[in-house]
Amino acid sequence: MTKAVFMRTLSDRLVSVTPERIAPTDAVRFLDYYEEMIDDRMEDGMSEEEAVAAVGHPDDVFRAILAALPQFPASAERQPEPVPQPVPPTREKKSSPWKTVLLIVSSPVWVPLLIAAAAILFSLYIALFAVVVSFWGVFVSLAASGAILIASSIPLFIGEGMPAGMASLGLGLASAGLAILFFFLCTAFTRLSARLTEVTFRGAVSLFHRKERRS
Repeated sequence: MTKAVFMRTLSDRLVSVTPERIAPTDAVRFLDYYEEMIDDRMEDGMSEEEAVAAVGHPDDVFRAILAALPQFPASAERQPEPVPQPVPPTREKKSSPWKTVLLIVSSPVWVPLLIAAAAILFSLYIALFAVVVSFWGVFVSLAASGAILIASSIPLFIGEGMPAGMASLGLGLASAGLAILFFFLCTAFTRLSARLTEVTFRGAVSLFHRKERRS
């Protein structure tokens, strides 16, 4: 199960009993708590599915939330199941000064590595962009050459005869065919470049928001 499915399912469960059983502000606090719990596990090295599985199924989490609310009657749940671990409604993250000290001391190592990784990624992106631009340039050249050769075959047929006209027409058709092939290649590379840009931008924005929320 992905994080988006987990959060949507848990949100639907909480909305179904809001505001009769749970206040909207409490529901938002629960959602923020479990979203942060999944993010913490992903930062520790788990995959998205593993982090969600470690938190538990949304139905089990929902029953744990209801169990933590004394004002919720026990008869409201059809199948009450015991929750092995109690779930606190809020959690305060404790910042360790040793992490800050370790980051500062190790900065001569990880800062150059981070800069080098960013430079490599940027150079790869520029190389991909250059390939896309060059492919579009080849496509435009082939399309223009094909059009000129096909158009010039008509006066060659009239003035120079059949061999010259056929040669010009054949070269024009060959250029037009290559232009069509390069058009599909250009479209594929352009979509790939746009997708990589979108993924990179979303990753940077997600990382920024996560650090802003944790600060």
